[in-house]
Amino acid sequence: MSAERHTVALSPATLERAIQGVRVAAAKGGWTLELRPAKRSDEQNDALHGLIDQILKQRPIHNGVKMDKALYKAVFMQALGEEVRFLPTLDGDGMFPLGLSTSALGKQRFSDLIEMILAWCAREGLKVEHFSDEGAGGAEQAPPRAA
Repeated sequence: MSAERHTVALSPATLERAIQGVRVAAAKGGWTLELRPAKRSDEQNDALHGLIDQILKQRPIHNGVKMDKALYKAVFMQALGEEVRFLPTLDGDGMFPLGLSTSALGKQRFSDLIEMILAWCAREGLKVEHFSDEGAGGAEQAPPRAA
């Protein structure tokens, strides 16, 4: 079995190349075509981590819980409507998120996540600086507010 895989980001500029690739694969046989939404961009991922870093500096404890990046990601993913499960640690002194992965989000869903975090920061009075709106899919950034 071949582990060969070809990925082409579809756009008007790449459409003909993609069609030609499908024709070649169909002629050979034994291939499956899978179309899926584009996954998050590097800019979106950088924006998310930058936002969470800023949130951690201003709010290291949230609702009585000492937070870290993984916990904030889990809280925001749950608020976005994604399923988040928690398991107890081996020594039983805490919980950790299981199966949480923002990498599985498509570009639009990831943009929704960033925009939701920005809205939450604005509601909570958290200051957001140095945020590139490219990561939010071109959305307006939340205005900086004092903590």
